[in-house]
Amino acid sequence: MLEIRQETKKDYEEVYNVVKTAFETAEHSDGNEQDLVIALRNSNNFIAQLSLVAIQDSKIVGYILFTKIKIGEYEELVLAPLGVLPEYQKQGIGKKLIEKGHEIAKEFGI
Repeated sequence: MLEIRQETKKDYEEVYNVVKTAFETAEHSDGNEQDLVIALRNSNNFIAQLSLVAIQDSKIVGYILFTKIKIGEYEELVLAPLGVLPEYQKQGIGKKLIEKGHEIAKEFGI
């Protein structure tokens, strides 16, 4: 059964590895997506409640991060990155992470 929850600091190393592994064979990747996560966590645009992990088989298999962005006078969200371990891809995990992120964002009025 898939569980989606907010990331905790204890998850950071595992999330780093999940994102790195998820993008190793991606067609469009600069190989730094896992480092982007660290940079975004340390930015003023980070929203902890929108840093989510997907857990299946007692391990983190997917990750999504939404951060704030200012477009003119409007505050919006940007999604990056979204990564799922290759052996768990094409099972709807990414879609469920996006949907949960949208649900939480609506609770924040975003």
